Amino acid sequence: MNRTLWIGLIMTGMLLFIMIFGPYLPRVDPAMEQSLLKKENGVGLLVPPYAPSEEFLIGSDRKGVDLWSKVMIGARETFYILAVIVGLRLVLALLVSIGAFYLSGVRLLMNIWNAVFSFMPTIFIILILLAVPGVMFSDYRPFWVMAIISVVEVGRLSLIFYESLHTQKRQTYMEAAIASGGRKWTLFKGYYWPALKREVLSSSATEAGRAMFLLAQLGVIGIYINQEFFSQLDRSYQSVEASNSWPVLLSNLRRDVYSAEWIPLVALFFMTFSIIAFYLLADGLRKRQTIKMRRDFQ
Repeated sequence: MNRTLWIGLIMTGMLLFIMIFGPYLPRVDPAMEQSLLKKENGVGLLVPPYAPSEEFLIGSDRKGVDLWSKVMIGARETFYILAVIVGLRLVLALLVSIGAFYLSGVRLLMNIWNAVFSFMPTIFIILILLAVPGVMFSDYRPFWVMAIISVVEVGRLSLIFYESLHTQKRQTYMEAAIASGGRKWTLFKGYYWPALKREVLSSSATEAGRAMFLLAQLGVIGIYINQEFFSQLDRSYQSVEASNSWPVLLSNLRRDVYSAEWIPLVALFFMTFSIIAFYLLADGLRKRQTIKMRRDFQ
């Protein structure tokens, strides 16, 4: 029994449930109203953030918005962002790897791409690219941010797909298929693509985990997908959070960890749960593929 796959499927299913039905769950406030003042035992007044209580199940943020509501409603935006990043990365990596398999020029491009973007940690490269004024202040900034996060990892992922194609090419039965006069398209459709499709399926879960971890890192340093910048009188710029995604809850990590620790803990719990779910799913899918291949060769 592939327990890893089953656990990964159950955890991923729970995330899908939150994404689809989160806004309709009990104790979720669709309007996410701010509670700027709250009475304490009918005597004194409290200001947000509020600690977990009967009124606020897992506490509130610094604007007095119920965290339970914010997490459940923000799940859709979080996974939408994740889906766009992973989808774009997979499509580009597939095109590059297939092109590199058949064309030496594209192979050179893939190797250069991988070498350039693996020169330093991914997050540093993303920060450098996001600091370009044309990207930072663009009207289409969310698209550019997601595109940059996707592109910097394309070289690494395309190399994985390229190696999968070469592994398939080295199989004994491929020599017979090539010797019998099989055309490139026929060979690709009948042999290469089925093997590549399995690699894409498991890699999509892995990439979702990697992307979620990267979004958490960017959230800690105050960078989000949906973020707007406004100029101030002293010619500096102030960023405004225009998002309900989970990484936004990490925006005041240094301050919250000492005075409102429930805010970052809630974000880290749900994001860590997602990362573990995706990695278990990917590992389970790879184990399933390995078992299936062994049965096919027996």
